Amino acid sequence: MDQVAETAIDDVVHGAVHFGSGGGGDPYLGQQLLTATIRRHGPVPLVRADELAPDALVLPVVSGGTPHALIEKAHSAAEAEILRSAVETRAGRKCAAVLPVQLGSVNVAVPLAVAAELGLPCLDVDLMRRTLPSIDMTLLRLAGLPVPPITVVGGAGVVAEFSSGADTVLSELVRAVMPALGLVALISAYRVTAGDCARLGVAGSISECARIGAGLADVSPAHPDGYEPYLRACGGRLVCTGTVAEIVQHSADGWPRGVVSVRTPEGFVRIDFQNENLVLSREGTVLATVPDLIGLADAETGALTQTVDLAVGQDVHVITSPVDDRWHTPEGLAVVGPRAFGYAVDPVRFDGAIPAVGTR
Repeated sequence: MDQVAETAIDDVVHGAVHFGSGGGGDPYLGQQLLTATIRRHGPVPLVRADELAPDALVLPVVSGGTPHALIEKAHSAAEAEILRSAVETRAGRKCAAVLPVQLGSVNVAVPLAVAAELGLPCLDVDLMRRTLPSIDMTLLRLAGLPVPPITVVGGAGVVAEFSSGADTVLSELVRAVMPALGLVALISAYRVTAGDCARLGVAGSISECARIGAGLADVSPAHPDGYEPYLRACGGRLVCTGTVAEIVQHSADGWPRGVVSVRTPEGFVRIDFQNENLVLSREGTVLATVPDLIGLADAETGALTQTVDLAVGQDVHVITSPVDDRWHTPEGLAVVGPRAFGYAVDPVRFDGAIPAVGTR
């Protein structure tokens, strides 16, 4: 895939929903944002990291804050220009391309839109291979690259910069400034080159979104094997089908957290989420955990659904799929395993075999 044209937007954004694992923002918002930008500026060129000079500076971009706030306050071209200027001024050289930090419907659309606004190509790479809630939860950081400098640009052009500090402190500082910025900001972190991305990033990320999105478009919910195009595309498994029986949700600092209970013929399935779906269990037996992806698809339409948009009585399919193997190393699990999110369970890598109730 060498560009994202208007005809590819639906597949790219809906494929990115897969990597949101129940979070990642409203795909409709991502579609509208990217469509408007491409109509103004034309298709967004995609480049591989190894097509650029190894020392070429790239601009990591992530949309920070709560996705629902973007409905009222979308990112602007001015924010993109201010972000690039701040990063280039600090580095003393020009950026050669935009780098998506994470995959998810909003955080695929936003870097592509920023690239179009700035007249830059977008790297067909990302740093997470899924959606994760913190700027330090990247494969780049896992390899030892420091998170700072961090630049945060709000809608009024307000710039906050953090040049040093421990990861947890920096994450808290970034979160602390978000309310004053209207809970939405463009963020860049890491001083990263194309060579770093070639060595440590995940290649073909936008292309993979498009491929998975095309598989989703071929889903036939009424057919017994109707999800095979999607499952083949993502390497996932359909765990069970059931009806949403209960949703318990609260919000902390603007981020949704809670539990979904799904009634299935085999018993109740529980999904614990914090922005993204993190732990899947049945009758006390853990079936899958973060870092693997845990998704929910509407049984009537076949569309992947954000967890916060579920309704009691809705019939859903529960689907799990793999992530980059580096997240399953001891070092990776220490950063993004279930205990990193406060769950006192060991990580379970779902392999397609569903454990019997009461077994481990």
